[in-house]
Amino acid sequence: MTNTSTVPAGDLEENDILCDVAARPYALVAAVVGDDDAGVWVSAYTLDDEDPRWFPVTFEPGEMTLIQRETLAYTGRSSRLPIRAAVVTASIATVAALSVVLSTEADAPSLRMTPMPFVSSAGPVEPYLPEPREPSLTSRQGARAGLTSREEIAKPSVTPATRNAIATPPADIRISFYKDCTGHAQNCIDDGHLTMYGGRILAGHNYMGYQWLSRVPVGRTVRVISGPLAGTYRVYGHMRLSRQGGAIPSFGGAELVLQSCEGSGTGFSLLKRV
Repeated sequence: MTNTSTVPAGDLEENDILCDVAARPYALVAAVVGDDDAGVWVSAYTLDDEDPRWFPVTFEPGEMTLIQRETLAYTGRSSRLPIRAAVVTASIATVAALSVVLSTEADAPSLRMTPMPFVSSAGPVEPYLPEPREPSLTSRQGARAGLTSREEIAKPSVTPATRNAIATPPADIRISFYKDCTGHAQNCIDDGHLTMYGGRILAGHNYMGYQWLSRVPVGRTVRVISGPLAGTYRVYGHMRLSRQGGAIPSFGGAELVLQSCEGSGTGFSLLKRV
């Protein structure tokens, strides 16, 4: 998700999306140098997924600029609290309406309903009486066939069953495809894609097969085969937030972040290039 706002050029941050006067995005901020008093110089890249190009952008002292700033994407199931609140509200309304009806009926004269006798068109019904049957007895006299001697009873095998060896997990994880959805990450995530946003985050819904993203063990190697994040990384730590959505946190020195939700919170695997 993104929020469009006008900010002083000195407040620009990495991964902000620059927009023109018609609010059309045209560049992704990579670095910001300077301040409001001396002017601001921005290193930016075009938003072309296949061939991003670098170019500088300069702002005069005190100049304002229109930007889109990405927020943390939702990678878990949506909350059911609004639905539960609607159900409770509807239930209260129903009980209130029912109490009005009952109070109205209490003031009305009571009516006594007398059921009508049932008459069959086929005449009087005769009770069904089952016919008595002779009980069948099974004779247990004589030797039982197939069990004449103990030698015929199968003996358990003394050879232990062969166990299959547990497969060794791969030393590295390879990510061969993801979508760069800078500025509209939530739509791509909701469509089930492994999604890049925020310049260095790969995210996916935990209930669409991407739960592993936030749980890659420390020391594990992750290879990104193509795209803007192509390279080899190693997990050095994890991070947890007790919320979903909101501002993107600072990931310190992480050069790649793998995101998925953990319950009602959000989890991240933090990686550096090797």
